[in-house]
Amino acid sequence: MKKIELEKLKKNYSKNGWALHKKIFTKKEVNEINSKIDRFLEKNFRKYAGKTINFANKNKNSKSIKDINSFHQLSDSNYIRKKSKDKKIRTITKYLLNSKEKFMASELFAKPAQKGLPSPIHQDNFYWCVKGGNALTVWIALDNVSSVNGGIQYYNESQKLGVVKHEPSFAKGSSQKVSNLRKYTNFKRVCPRLRAGDALFHHCQIMHGSSSNNSGKRRRGLTFQFKDHYARFDIKLKKQYLSSLKKQIELRNR
Repeated sequence: MKKIELEKLKKNYSKNGWALHKKIFTKKEVNEINSKIDRFLEKNFRKYAGKTINFANKNKNSKSIKDINSFHQLSDSNYIRKKSKDKKIRTITKYLLNSKEKFMASELFAKPAQKGLPSPIHQDNFYWCVKGGNALTVWIALDNVSSVNGGIQYYNESQKLGVVKHEPSFAKGSSQKVSNLRKYTNFKRVCPRLRAGDALFHHCQIMHGSSSNNSGKRRRGLTFQFKDHYARFDIKLKKQYLSSLKKQIELRNR
């Protein structure tokens, strides 16, 4: 990539907490990614439960890949792990982190048509607990995305607050939400329109979420998560979060 392109991305990322790179994958590549994900899930999704996989339908006894709302262990797919090493993605990530990057995880946020679940406003680093907060998510659109089908919404510049207070949300796939959102009405809210193959790079501390998908069009997003290779995790905070998550799942399943 040209340095001028990287500098433009870095400027937006540093100021707003997110940056958009269009056409990081071609239409052909997107079709292949969707096909590979479907094949992996068709073969394996019944092996997963608990916090790893969430379904949009309410019938616990009737589940199919068409009902998956989110899947949080997509890095189990060899194909997806290979995609996480894409040269363009790694070049941008390294530049934005200003450090050698370390891959952490990959997730699928599928939001099926007409029943895709909302994701409450949250910060990724409340879950990750990366000390220093030098980490990011690459959010790749595998469908066309807008506010109509539950596009991701950012609170511009909110990453500058650090990690704010959260509380349990009891939402599938996003167990925490920012407490007292009324405190943050001064932040500009934006919902980028994306074409399939576009990629968002967002800071781990930017406040973001998405609405339910009541439209007739699926809203599938693939994520890759990276941190500064040298950054450590806050183990105490991580244990507290995982304990809270476990209790929520137990209560949801009653």
